[in-house]
Amino acid sequence: MAGGHGYSKVTERDVAWLRSRLGSEDVSTEEYDLVTNSLDAFPGEPHLPDVVVWPESGDEVAEVLRYANERKIPVYVRGAGTGLAGACVPVYGGIVMNTMKMNRMIEVRPVDFQVDVEPGIVYDHLNALLEPYGLFFPPDPGSSRSCTIGGMVANNASGLRAVKYGVTRDYVLSLKVALPDGRSIRLGSNVFKSSVGYDLVRLIVGSEGTLGVVTEVTLRLRRLPRARYTFAAYFDSIEAGVSAINAVRQEGLEPAAIEFLDRVHIDLISRWSGIVLPGHECMLIVEFHGYSRAGVMEESEAAISVVKEMGASRLEVPRNEEEVQRIWEARKALYPSVTRATPAPITGDVIVPLSKLLDVVRRSYELGEKYGVRVGVAGHLGDGNVHTNWLPEGRDTESWRRAMRANRELVEYAIGLGGAASAEHGIGLEKKEFMELQHGEALELMRRIKSVFDPNWILNPGIML
Repeated sequence: MAGGHGYSKVTERDVAWLRSRLGSEDVSTEEYDLVTNSLDAFPGEPHLPDVVVWPESGDEVAEVLRYANERKIPVYVRGAGTGLAGACVPVYGGIVMNTMKMNRMIEVRPVDFQVDVEPGIVYDHLNALLEPYGLFFPPDPGSSRSCTIGGMVANNASGLRAVKYGVTRDYVLSLKVALPDGRSIRLGSNVFKSSVGYDLVRLIVGSEGTLGVVTEVTLRLRRLPRARYTFAAYFDSIEAGVSAINAVRQEGLEPAAIEFLDRVHIDLISRWSGIVLPGHECMLIVEFHGYSRAGVMEESEAAISVVKEMGASRLEVPRNEEEVQRIWEARKALYPSVTRATPAPITGDVIVPLSKLLDVVRRSYELGEKYGVRVGVAGHLGDGNVHTNWLPEGRDTESWRRAMRANRELVEYAIGLGGAASAEHGIGLEKKEFMELQHGEALELMRRIKSVFDPNWILNPGIML
């Protein structure tokens, strides 16, 4: 329990104080709530918190943090729990602070291309609210139907269209953050560029809740594209499909998305999602966005020529919006299909320079064979982000242990190629063992920064650092 690590155990008196400040309906010690807040989508070991709270304002967040800091009770910040790295698992018990009730869109400023939101608003819901203004927040994670903006900020999430539009960090202009001592501070400003000292906004984005709790976010928005064009290309070899990605990029084209699925994932999606895809060794989903139909068509036709030259054996060009949506529904069915195929998949998230893409894809299959684990490769290969999915027979099996060793070896290989252990899923519990290999002596500097923000280390202890 937490007390063995210098933290205080939550007492009945603490629960009573929480209820007096938040209301009984926003504080729970019921088994159902403790269990459902004990882990995220990473299939690791669950850890039960002592109590779950649902603050409804930034002031409530700050008040709970002040109390927990004085009592030295650990606090774990959580949104929808869609993360794949164990970044909100309450390792040392304590309080889980679930932000899902802080889910308002506060204000849209269309002329400024900006929106203010609370952290618990869901990504797809936000974009639905922004659509009447002709605006959107672009990163588009695979879990867009349920992931929250706060979680995206915590992990610097990206997704299907990062190759053109970038990642969450590129869109966060300012933040309101509650610190462990109970102060609420405003970081950043509502302008698109500034040169006024240390960029603390970019420090908070990707810090996985270890420095402060985000209670309000100002996001930069983009204009919805007036035209788009989507196609799928199928290949009879992995090498041809991966090489086609780099060929499209080298041509100087700027797709909004280039997604890769290998045969393993094609088969799983066809089996479990109800969307049957043609059986080839791999496929690419390519999409272009633009201001005019003519410009988008010109780029798309150039890309189609490239993939044909690179050996595409089949092209699928949707004839209407329904068929476009079918392609993207198939892609977004990837992870649900994987979880139906195995109860405990290990989802890789390495990123490498584009010149090393084929190397890391080949290495994934070699390691699957070496360790005797079924493996599939997918991901946002247009920007070098490879999701190698290991499919062991189950949790706490010899197959699981072999898969973990294979994944560890792949991460080390990617770092050795000049890449990173995580592109978008974050570090959490899963990858913190790689932080020293990734950062070297800079890791100690990160610990010192953590101590400045959170001297008692009550925020997400055991996560990332």
